[in-house]
Amino acid sequence: MRLRWKLGWSIVGPTFRFLFGVRVHGREHVPRKGALLIASNHMNFIDPPLVGHAAGRECFYLGKEELFGQSKFFRWLITYFNAIPIKRGKAFDMHLFKEISRLIKKKQAIILYPEGTRSLKGKLLPFKTGVGMLALRYNVPVLPAYIKNTHRPIDEWISRHSRVEVYLAPPIYPDGSSKDKQAYEELTLRIEREVHRLADIAHGDGDAR
Repeated sequence: MRLRWKLGWSIVGPTFRFLFGVRVHGREHVPRKGALLIASNHMNFIDPPLVGHAAGRECFYLGKEELFGQSKFFRWLITYFNAIPIKRGKAFDMHLFKEISRLIKKKQAIILYPEGTRSLKGKLLPFKTGVGMLALRYNVPVLPAYIKNTHRPIDEWISRHSRVEVYLAPPIYPDGSSKDKQAYEELTLRIEREVHRLADIAHGDGDAR
């Protein structure tokens, strides 16, 4: 873990816990070393550092290209903390494949949002198959994650009326070929079902096995 990530994590973690009472469930499932894809739902700009905090290890994440043009400071900030720009509609072009391949060779963790966009109402959207294809292409495990309540107003986080929580499940290991469409579609569906299971647990409707 690089110094700048350690510094950011040491600041963000206590801030999340003190201001918002953030809770993390299942951190023990996160592999401490080795390449990893973290597949999470996405509702708010705060989700990337929140998942990074929950994982407890350095993470890289994909961000829409428009974020990098908001201001020079914001572009510097998110780049400094491992954001990778992607173009809408071209989330898995060759440039991105090369960047992901580079990070995987360095055994890094990469946060992905398989829904492809933010769900502003908190409802899980259908997963795109890119996450399954990447896992199979690079033979990397996928850690399912579910974030609760970041679509709610920030005053509800502070008051704990809508407590922000992150749920993590054991990694799913790929089996098959990325050239086999059925294989990566089935893997994506398996990942999606596990995130839904975490959502059920988060909202009191599931088994935390």
